[in-house]
Amino acid sequence: MERYDGIARNARLGAIPAIDTVEARISVQNRILDMEQARVDLVKERLDLSNFLWLDNNTPVELQPDMMPDTNLLPKVNVVLDLPEIIEPGVIPENHPQLRSMELGLRALEVNRRLMANRLLPEINLEYNFLTQEPDEFQSLTRANYKAGVRFSFPLFLRKERGELRLANFRIQDAEFDLQLNERQLENRLLAVFQELESYSIQTQMAVEMVENYATLLAAEERRMSFGESSLFLINTRETRLIEARLKQNDILNKYLYAKARLFRNLGIIPNAD
Repeated sequence: MERYDGIARNARLGAIPAIDTVEARISVQNRILDMEQARVDLVKERLDLSNFLWLDNNTPVELQPDMMPDTNLLPKVNVVLDLPEIIEPGVIPENHPQLRSMELGLRALEVNRRLMANRLLPEINLEYNFLTQEPDEFQSLTRANYKAGVRFSFPLFLRKERGELRLANFRIQDAEFDLQLNERQLENRLLAVFQELESYSIQTQMAVEMVENYATLLAAEERRMSFGESSLFLINTRETRLIEARLKQNDILNKYLYAKARLFRNLGIIPNAD
């Protein structure tokens, strides 16, 4: 808006053609439209974030308009994690929630297999009963009057029991394969995330340099404009490139932060934000 006011003033003084004010006005209108769209997007994101804000007494909290995100997040999320240590066998956290859950499920299947195996054993029941005509009187019980017996049972074919045991073995084998597959997938996901983080770190540095270079070009073009050696079109072009570079820088930063969050999730840890 400040640039438009200056151009309109120069046009009224006859220093520049009046048509230049039209182009300047169009640029202002485009900026206003972009700002309004950004405002709407911000409101929607605030409302989405408010869905996850609750007090201890289950009272929902709405994000206040004056609350702004932290612009210095990198030092807080850059937890030092060495890539070679992560991919070495056994270095994945021992208490990883997903792997721990699968290991406990495997133990439960092993217990079930032992139960199925016990059903293959013969069943032996021993019985011993005292005999008396007066069961209510304890003193009338004598060891001379008793009935004893042994009952032995064993299935002839054991088809059902053997089938259940084989099924239990197959379930354990399937669970072991799933555990190995998940461990392998976890290692690959960690490798992929670290590759992303390394790439985004390089891209972030390049984006910072691009923003600085575009800002230098814009400042130089504005200085030339003050001497009458440039035009509004060139200034708008330089400024548009600068805005695009800053948007790209923000996009790369967001991708870096998302990749960092995926790293913590795949490791099954909660980073210390202190």
